[in-house]
Amino acid sequence: MSVFTTVTSGQLLAWLKRYSIGVLLDLRGIASGIENTNYYVTTTHGRFVLTLFEKLKSHELPFYLHLMAHLSSHGIPSPKPIANLNNSLLDELNGKPAAIVTCLEGQPVMEPTPEHCAQVGEVLAQLHLAGRSYGGHLENLRGPRWWNAVAPEIYPFLSAEDVELLKTEIQFQAGHRLDELPRGVIHADLFRDNVLFHDLKPQHEPRVGGFIDF
Repeated sequence: MSVFTTVTSGQLLAWLKRYSIGVLLDLRGIASGIENTNYYVTTTHGRFVLTLFEKLKSHELPFYLHLMAHLSSHGIPSPKPIANLNNSLLDELNGKPAAIVTCLEGQPVMEPTPEHCAQVGEVLAQLHLAGRSYGGHLENLRGPRWWNAVAPEIYPFLSAEDVELLKTEIQFQAGHRLDELPRGVIHADLFRDNVLFHDLKPQHEPRVGGFIDF
């Protein structure tokens, strides 16, 4: 189970007093995921997902949380972050940055058909359009700065020919950034288990539920 930071029912009961989402009924760890601690939280107001961020720091998270709020407010099937009583989407629990979001209906489809893929493509297009009006900005975390920082760690494992090839390619890419091209937010973690489908009966068009992962 990918629960790296344990949260007890008592701890969550106290923490939920900072929110207006009802009284805790059930708390269950989520097995999937490799970076963060996630729990299903059921209250008298419904079902939510609690995330404790194990790697990202508090100052890095507002971009993502406000993006999720922006997308959900524009009709994108994305989890909606819940603000606490201080109107903040980000809080802290057991020494870790924490947020609680709405829980989407649906299940992942591990053997998607072309129809499933078409539905995902449609939602991604809607996400890109909705993201155009999002005012947040985040530098490319895997851009030139990262290339130059990480490449020296790789060089000892490469042949001299491949080292030269990588150095040449980094230099070329750094000189052709094409900053005039359109830019916007993307879903950079689109895997089968990050897409939920709801109502998959053949006579109905499947509705895709999105999940913005961290």
